[in-house]
Amino acid sequence: MNNSVEEVRRVLQQFQDGYTARDLSKLERFMDLISQTDDIELIGIGASVRGGNEWFQGVEAIREIVESDWTYWGDVRLDVQTAKITVLGEVAWLSTAGVLVQTRTFDKALPFYLQQMRELLEDEDRDPDTQLMEATHFGLRRLRERAKGEGHAWPLVFTAVLLKRADRWRFHTLHWSMPVD
Repeated sequence: MNNSVEEVRRVLQQFQDGYTARDLSKLERFMDLISQTDDIELIGIGASVRGGNEWFQGVEAIREIVESDWTYWGDVRLDVQTAKITVLGEVAWLSTAGVLVQTRTFDKALPFYLQQMRELLEDEDRDPDTQLMEATHFGLRRLRERAKGEGHAWPLVFTAVLLKRADRWRFHTLHWSMPVD
């Protein structure tokens, strides 16, 4: 197999290892897997508009969402070994399936979720009907998650683009998605 493909797979494994450990004391080291440029972005499962809810750009925004994921999200399990990885020169892209296993963090996350709902309701760039619909949908999704309970595995897809700079592969664009249910 192509050596560059295996290099990218190792970086994906390091990414998975960070999400497995969720050790905030190692967040800065984890961020070394991310390109340190302002044009990087992470697109979360709730994103639909660039710059809107769950569409993060820049190192600081990505650091904040990773910290939030490690604090409030469940256990992420990406299928690293069967990830489809394509490399062309100094650019690589990958796709893989995974699951988000629900943990006991819901009660800890509740104040965070309520704040996110407030932000949706206060988004003056959207009309009142859209604000209400987005906040309601968000709240119903959280209630559904809670009803499924600890241990429920939500399927997800993870795609990413990596760039090789100074002989190191780093994530440039990351995208999490979940099937509509």
